[in-house]
Amino acid sequence: MVVAQEKVEWQEVLTQTHAEKNPRLVRKGKGYSKIKSIVVLAFVVGVTGAIGAETIHLTVVQGAEIRALENEISAIKTKNDLLQMEADKLRSVGRIESVALSMGMEKPTGKVYMAGVVPAAKNEQGAPPTQAVTQAESKPTALQQFSRKFTSFFASTQR
Repeated sequence: MVVAQEKVEWQEVLTQTHAEKNPRLVRKGKGYSKIKSIVVLAFVVGVTGAIGAETIHLTVVQGAEIRALENEISAIKTKNDLLQMEADKLRSVGRIESVALSMGMEKPTGKVYMAGVVPAAKNEQGAPPTQAVTQAESKPTALQQFSRKFTSFFASTQR
């Protein structure tokens, strides 16, 4: 290991001060450290303020926007319900009958044939049907199935 040695002459007076030998370590005084502390403090306060402003924006402003949108959604749902009720009124059979009669249509007389499955009516006496009748209704024969499809096809072409 090689070490450099500095020769110091003991009789000579040292003319250089420590500051002159190493100028990087020299500070300009106590004012420099105060200014540096103030700048760092201002930076920290600025960053904290920016974060606080963004947080307020997220919580207050966007919260108000969310409440406004929720109110708009509830108003639209209410309007949708009212429109659905109006559509149900317009689809009612009684209203369609009255409009048809006012347009000059007449109610059919006699037997009315309808396409599709019609629920079985009770017998005239009001007694429950016998087992033989319920078995016949629950399991239609191939001929009955064919006749239902045939009549429903022709009924659908009449529309």
